[in-house]
Amino acid sequence: MAGAQMRTVQVDAAKTTGVIRSLQGVGGAPVSFRGAFNVAKQYRDLRIDLVRTHDFFGPTDIDAKWTHPDKFALGAKADAANTIFPDWDADPEKESSYHFGPSDKVMAGIVSSGAGVYFRIGRSWSADPEPPPDFDKYASVAKHVVMHYNAGWAHGFHYNIRYWEFWNEPNLQFHKNTSAGGYDAQPYWSGTPEQFYQLYEKVARVLKSYDASLKVGAPGLAYAAAPSPFREGLIEYCAVHHVPLDFYAWHHYTQSFEDPYDLVRIAKDIRGLLDAKGFRDSESILSEWAMSLLHDAGNQQSMEHAAFCGAAEIYFEDGPVDRALYYRADPGALGFFDPDGTYRKKAYAFKALGAMQDTRERLAATGADNIGFAALAGRSPDGKTVQVLISNYEMPEAVRKGPPASFLKYRKELEGWKEVHYRNNRGYALTVSNLPWGKAEFTVKRYRTTKTENWAESSTSGKGGTLEITNLLPPPGVELIVIRRK
Repeated sequence: MAGAQMRTVQVDAAKTTGVIRSLQGVGGAPVSFRGAFNVAKQYRDLRIDLVRTHDFFGPTDIDAKWTHPDKFALGAKADAANTIFPDWDADPEKESSYHFGPSDKVMAGIVSSGAGVYFRIGRSWSADPEPPPDFDKYASVAKHVVMHYNAGWAHGFHYNIRYWEFWNEPNLQFHKNTSAGGYDAQPYWSGTPEQFYQLYEKVARVLKSYDASLKVGAPGLAYAAAPSPFREGLIEYCAVHHVPLDFYAWHHYTQSFEDPYDLVRIAKDIRGLLDAKGFRDSESILSEWAMSLLHDAGNQQSMEHAAFCGAAEIYFEDGPVDRALYYRADPGALGFFDPDGTYRKKAYAFKALGAMQDTRERLAATGADNIGFAALAGRSPDGKTVQVLISNYEMPEAVRKGPPASFLKYRKELEGWKEVHYRNNRGYALTVSNLPWGKAEFTVKRYRTTKTENWAESSTSGKGGTLEITNLLPPPGVELIVIRRK
């Protein structure tokens, strides 16, 4: 074992630097309303704590209709009859106007997994994109949805849902294209930005008037790194008109520039835009993210994707990201699990990240970087457990030389990119000093996920206030090290 190829990681178990935040949010319900799957137990195992209600293709959609469904909507059996308010001519004040059944099943599944609900007000993929014909009526419908799930209205529930996100990717533009490989889909929003601002304002004011404690935000922006009327324009409109904006929601997929730290760069940009307009208390929520949004099983199940996820979430701990919701977790082409509930590689990465909540007192650690070798250390409140999480990822060769030229049109911070060279990242030489139990004995368990291993467990023991171990962990790999007093 060549020591020069190992990364020196040092953790001081006596020095806390803050609290490890839970960023275990996802899209995708753990229970299918049609009964096709139930992975609530797996969600609990991964410590998933927030689930976004989007792309359920009927359930939890307000008024979605699919006159031109694409192959994904067809595959998901998108059906307007399963939406909450299927008849636009109905009276929003009457219980009989609402069809909550399919949505209730999905919501109950989320709650059964122990996660909170992050409710997206809007429509699923490839639904008709026209703005609602009556903005006041739409706001009233949204309020009654809140009443149903938070106040028991219409034989409803008391789920205490805090986050209400308005719409999804209004800036996404796909032209109808039936050629090979093209999308036969419509964008989420075909109205003007100004119409969007006005509809958001109506919904936000009505919901905040009903319950001021709700957190209401928008817009689930696609391509969040690029200037947009739905980025600078929406924030400016809310500032000038004093529209509530409790959080700004944005999305990013890195498939053309697979650098996990780039998500933090974009978060800093979003944070700066909010602060500059007086929204310093507004949260910045990454409500969709992943290494890629490709629909091939090989990419979604790859160890590279898993290590990317581990590194990105560790980087979020020091970035201005208040909440993060990975897209997506439920069984399917993009999810964490096979249809039978079997874990994919990235599920094990999230399992390791979730386990860090057992040791939330964050510890001082050195040896990581922001190009793929990420490390996080924590201590339990009772001082009996210390954990270290390492995610080792390398960007593809083509990416190391710099971002695509198209990025540089609006990503000035990337203009000085220096080519990435990986060194000393074949594994780790870990020293954990000042273990909180002095001379007592302890156990060390390691849980490793690599191209050939899935949560492979190994164990050893030690004694005293210092642990020193050296192990190979070539990229891509994720390892959780659990040190516990006997």
